[in-house]
Amino acid sequence: MYRKFETVIKLEKNERAKGDDRDQQTFRQLQMRARDGESSIDDWNILLSRSPSKVQNLLYFQKNAVRLSFGNEKVAQENYNQLVNLNQPIIQIDAQHNSTKAKHASADDMGGLEPTIYLSKKARVMLTRNLWTEVGLCNGAMGTVVDIIYAEAHQPPVLPIAIIVQFDDKDYSGPTFCENIPNCVPLYPVTSCSDMLGAKLERQQFPLKLAWSITIHKAQGLTLNNVWLDLGPAEKVAGLTYVALTRVRAISHLVIEPMAYNRLNCLKKTSNYKYRLLEETRLNNLYHKTISKVKQQSQ
Repeated sequence: MYRKFETVIKLEKNERAKGDDRDQQTFRQLQMRARDGESSIDDWNILLSRSPSKVQNLLYFQKNAVRLSFGNEKVAQENYNQLVNLNQPIIQIDAQHNSTKAKHASADDMGGLEPTIYLSKKARVMLTRNLWTEVGLCNGAMGTVVDIIYAEAHQPPVLPIAIIVQFDDKDYSGPTFCENIPNCVPLYPVTSCSDMLGAKLERQQFPLKLAWSITIHKAQGLTLNNVWLDLGPAEKVAGLTYVALTRVRAISHLVIEPMAYNRLNCLKKTSNYKYRLLEETRLNNLYHKTISKVKQQSQ
């Protein structure tokens, strides 16, 4: 179905890192070279200048930055450690399913809903789907758990009635549920359906995940205020480095774990790089055909 599309528009201006000052221009150019696996020694030195040992306001990043990492295991461990450090009772919340197959389906196959989530009061969380886009309750919006409400005589791991989340100012502009606490929103379980191998699967769960740390892959499309980045030892998927470096508006919003220079330029060694080039060539040809078609129609 994807390959049936023949109208292609090319977006060439980086709106996330916009700005005409020298630092912003340098940051955008650095990003584009990282995208193409052409990072220079100067690019590497700029990124090393944002390593933990060289960042002056490191404590601020330790408290406020989202950690982006290359692997699911590292992300899970970091979130678990942060959850434990809150010294709050940790609650297991199991989703409801219509079958055993649904229970074992991945979150990606079930609309971003996890089969099990672990939460506590004060936990940092992220929405995993759009709920009320007009006020900022979108996939990727972040906040802090204020309370978890259960029906009378019910307890974990069954689904609560609601989870009260205080969303960050930058993400939410709607009314508050709590009189003395701004930006509080009650979230309720939602249901996702999926057809797999002829079976209709259903899962009911809260559209939330822990958000002290997320994978670079899951961060695609998000704009984050502050990021603590670990690129890992290799470019496992072509474009991983570019995605990671483009989640923030300025390089001053980044802390980057030190990496070898060769790590920045290993893009062309990835197994799927040649397929990306072929697809970009195909899309670029369709883009020029789209431009020609529009010009003919406007004459």
